[in-house]
Amino acid sequence: MADDAQSVGGGAIRAVEDAGESPADARLVSLRENLVNTIARVTRIVDLETEMLRRCQPIDLATFNHQKSHGLLDLMRAMRSIGPTSFDREALEELAALREKLENNLSALDIHLKAVRQVSALITRAIEDDNSDGTYSASITRDPR
Repeated sequence: MADDAQSVGGGAIRAVEDAGESPADARLVSLRENLVNTIARVTRIVDLETEMLRRCQPIDLATFNHQKSHGLLDLMRAMRSIGPTSFDREALEELAALREKLENNLSALDIHLKAVRQVSALITRAIEDDNSDGTYSASITRDPR
């Protein structure tokens, strides 16, 4: 039985077996731990990005996007490996907290996106004004005579 425990998950399963739990229980404990650790990792990434956005610090959005995408993929894999009926209260609370943090992150990103749109509109308008000779401008003055 010790060899089976070692091949399924190593020392963690053996420790659980010594405590009187089955390898299936040990595997579930390991999967839950992985889920909670994955949620914590994604939360740290989202918190860091949100903080940098709110402080208007220079930020590499492509890197954060990659890290969040990879983390959310890992999260989905961890959730599928457990199955929805095996979530414990701690995992559900952590997922709810992550969802709230993602909403805050979206709000911070939206503010920056709106600012980028405004700057882009100003630049576009300045280029159009510079290239125009006034022939087709919308404001044509009439002689009041």
